Amino acid sequence: MRLSAVCAGLAVVVLASSSLADEKKVSIRGSLASAGAAGDDEKKTGLLGTLLVEGSKDKDTEYDKATVKVTKGTKIYRQVGKDLKEASFDDLKGGVKVEIWFTGPVQESFPVGATAGKIVITR
Repeated sequence: MRLSAVCAGLAVVVLASSSLADEKKVSIRGSLASAGAAGDDEKKTGLLGTLLVEGSKDKDTEYDKATVKVTKGTKIYRQVGKDLKEASFDDLKGGVKVEIWFTGPVQESFPVGATAGKIVITR
């Protein structure tokens, strides 16, 4: 009984550590070339809109160009100094600088297609 409790606790620590490690690598960092809001039918499915992000592939990023879906589950923030303040899809306008972490599978096309788990507006 004790051993299984220790194993379960260890599994939680390992899972938490791996999700933190995954969040350190930014999927894409760049400027919003475009941001389009979803239509009424798409909003019913939880889609807020789609972004086209263009940047450069650096040591801590995975992609340089991506089409990104933003859903109701996407966490959107604005960086203010060292703090993150909640933001909304309406704050995502063309030219804005962002860092995005993908969630779920990535369509290996060019540009890649993915769903945003977290977006931070940096400027």
